[in-house]
Amino acid sequence: MKFMLALFCLFLLTAAATAQSNGDTCHVYVIDVKNTEQFRKTADFDEFVKKSKQEQEAIMKAAAVGKTYDEFVTDVGEEHLTTKTFPFPTGKQVITASVFYTDESMRSSNHQDSILLGISVGAKAASDALSEPDAAIAEISYDDNTDTVRVKRSMLVNSRRYVVGLECRCKSHPHEKN
Repeated sequence: MKFMLALFCLFLLTAAATAQSNGDTCHVYVIDVKNTEQFRKTADFDEFVKKSKQEQEAIMKAAAVGKTYDEFVTDVGEEHLTTKTFPFPTGKQVITASVFYTDESMRSSNHQDSILLGISVGAKAASDALSEPDAAIAEISYDDNTDTVRVKRSMLVNSRRYVVGLECRCKSHPHEKN
């Protein structure tokens, strides 16, 4: 519950993409835990949600609670990997986010496709977050009913605690495998 307000606020600021692709729409976010706790102590949530999106963005930016990076669209297909990198908001670290689709890793009732999400932070960009030793990784069954998948991790950067996450919204159309 500690980060729910910050997560909700960051998701309010994330624009919905209308990509002309079969891929899923993903975004990376970083939450500054200390600033989020301060924001929670001073913010009136009921008043916050009544404000316009522009006003909410200004409040969030002034509170420096976190950053949501631009959305990207994955390449959906058997054994397809999409990897994106982003600069960490403070310091010289690099965030690597990877999304991988397969049918060989996890079998569920009447379905064998799955989606893996991985996120890591390091001194340099990784070629694949899923194979990084410090990565947070999540896997879920992937079918026409898959809606949203998220992976996140808590970490210290320059003696400050952050939550780094990757969230993907899956298309509601049948998933086509290449």
